[in-house]
Amino acid sequence: MWRRDASGVFLEAHDTVRKLVALQSKGVQVFYVAGNHDYHVLDLDKTKYPIQFSKDLSLTNGPVTYRFVHGYEFDPEQKVPFMAFLCRVMSDTGGALENHIWTDFNSLNSIFSKMEPSFDKTDISAISERLHKRPEERLQGSIDHINSTACKAVNPGEILIFGHTHVPFVNKEENVANTGSWVKDSNPYDTYVELTEGKPHLFTYGDQKKEITERREY
Repeated sequence: MWRRDASGVFLEAHDTVRKLVALQSKGVQVFYVAGNHDYHVLDLDKTKYPIQFSKDLSLTNGPVTYRFVHGYEFDPEQKVPFMAFLCRVMSDTGGALENHIWTDFNSLNSIFSKMEPSFDKTDISAISERLHKRPEERLQGSIDHINSTACKAVNPGEILIFGHTHVPFVNKEENVANTGSWVKDSNPYDTYVELTEGKPHLFTYGDQKKEITERREY
């Protein structure tokens, strides 16, 4: 949705969206956690949509709380004012200004003036160029830092689930899991997480369900 118009994306994915909505009629709860490419869905009128859009989500089951976030929160280059601006501009224009949008940033003083102090405005151009790259390329060299930051963000009695980096894993403490990606450039891809008995389990999707049992240290 970041470089496309949101309406077009939803129309093309109508079959998938319809199935998600149908699950709710069968008593299955469905939640939509927004990320850095679709941040603008948080501004939609929640009363008019059959799916709940959330920035983050916490669900409690017995003594365990499961917290779901997209994961851009742990990426130092994903600052909300900047990211939200890109989502709205690129989505509303359907990508028509994609090749020219970077040159417009210099005139966006009103946007940049709202950035938090830690955001170095002199790096705007460089960050813009990196954000334009595919996640696998842009995040090369910083994935371990992002994953480590996520692992340090876990609260006691909590299991944290996130994505963003396209690299699936469960940590050795089994209180953090990255769901990975369904983009075939990732390795492995088509991965998902199941939460059972207070622990995350990582699987690859396909004809034969296969669990990824390796646990990583961060």
